Amino acid sequence: MAVKTKTKAVVPQKPLRKQIYAYRWVYLLGIPGLLIMLFMNYLPMRGLLMAFQNYNPHLGILGSEWVGLEHFQKLFQDSRFYTMLRNTLVISALSLVTFPAPIFLALLLNELRSKFMKKFVQTAVYLPHFLSWAIVASLTFFLLSTEQGLINKIATAMGNEPTAYLFSTAWIYPIIVIQSLWKSVGWNSIVYLAAISGIDQSLYEAAKMDGANRFQCMMKITLPSIMPTVVVMLILKMGSIVSVDFEQVFLMNNAMVRSHLEVFETYIYNNSIATGSTQYSYTTAIGMFKSVVNTGLVVLTNWITRRKGYDGVL
Repeated sequence: MAVKTKTKAVVPQKPLRKQIYAYRWVYLLGIPGLLIMLFMNYLPMRGLLMAFQNYNPHLGILGSEWVGLEHFQKLFQDSRFYTMLRNTLVISALSLVTFPAPIFLALLLNELRSKFMKKFVQTAVYLPHFLSWAIVASLTFFLLSTEQGLINKIATAMGNEPTAYLFSTAWIYPIIVIQSLWKSVGWNSIVYLAAISGIDQSLYEAAKMDGANRFQCMMKITLPSIMPTVVVMLILKMGSIVSVDFEQVFLMNNAMVRSHLEVFETYIYNNSIATGSTQYSYTTAIGMFKSVVNTGLVVLTNWITRRKGYDGVL
């Protein structure tokens, strides 16, 4: 007995020219974004050529003398290079330690059942994001300064000696971490709250029917469901591992803690803008070094996450 099989009709693919014409209005809408990306992101990258030149503003990029890797050799031979690299990596490593904080905050906010309390907490933790680092540094001085700081006044009233927190190398890194955490944890949790809101509610209903409590639902449903978002945010975080917030470090810097807070950003400022120097090529080489390392870390982290079964960003 012959068995009839259904054959799927092959739809001929349209030529590329006709496909573009069919979606011409969509491409037209995308042109402004492409132009902005071209002029704001790609054309300025020609300035990276200055890292391989003795750049002279009067001669321009094409007319300046080419020196190859001379500025990179100067950077690696600088006695302060490894100090700056160490300080940058320490501050970035401490920020990675606090990376799970927005995740935990989003999980806790998701478990709040009172709408009023949830909105109040969200407003309270989002507000610091909109404060400038100058205000954050002023609040830190108000709390921790030796003579006028609120904490030292309380300590003195209790019979203890005041502590010079802002001038102590033992305290400066914890202060930097607490500042960053207070300022960014609420804002960064928005991404995870958005991911949580997209979870299928039927999963929770099925888990509750099987006897799961709220903590088990959070650990077995919520956290695994937002893990792809966590992975993407981690990859993006690795893209700034050799960069720190210039304003924060610059405002918290002083002669007593400079050995722990001298990073690439402050070094560029102190040796170019602050002194009126024209080391355009050298500072460009420093920035290019940071960009190359950050890009390499993004690619490496993306490769590791893909090996673990996640999509990644590349």
